Amino acid sequence: MELKEIINLIQIRDFIVNTINNPAFDRATVNDLIKIQLLLDKKIIIVLRGPEFKDYINFVDAQKVIEEAAKNNNIKSGLKKYP
Repeated sequence: MELKEIINLIQIRDFIVNTINNPAFDRATVNDLIKIQLLLDKKIIIVLRGPEFKDYINFVDAQKVIEEAAKNNNIKSGLKKYP
């Protein structure tokens, strides 16, 4: 999946959230939109956790980045390898 497709899904999700909060829509429409939002959330999470996206953001370096950020901010809790 291309990054543009992920961005489009997120934009559609944002539109749905804004629409849900609009009092002009009836309860049945809002209930359908809530279901669609949950499906979009699931789809977005599946894509973001997928190997293609993880490769795109170089996910294998995530632990190293977390440790570097913790060291830079002097955070000791929650890191196993913090000296």
